[in-house]
Amino acid sequence: MPKREHLERPMPLSQVLEGLIRPADWQALKERQRVRAAWEQVVPEALRQQARLVDLRRRVLWVEVTTSSWLQELQFLKPLILKELEKILGPDLIRDLRAKVG
Repeated sequence: MPKREHLERPMPLSQVLEGLIRPADWQALKERQRVRAAWEQVVPEALRQQARLVDLRRRVLWVEVTTSSWLQELQFLKPLILKELEKILGPDLIRDLRAKVG
């Protein structure tokens, strides 16, 4: 078995990931990080504990909640959440928010 190449110093994780992930994938990951950070700023703590971001597809943010009562609460807050997310992320990233009980 051949020996591994010796590195002079440890490489930053970001540099390792850049070698493994295509640039488009890397951009999508950064975008999802921005969405998660904005979500945590906008959504009340009690709801955040009961909701989980699932996906962002075709400008629709998909969320999974623990019970139907939290689903209803999210529906009441949906216009306010979308408005605040638009302020933080810009108008082109999220068009709608959809939720399901999971």
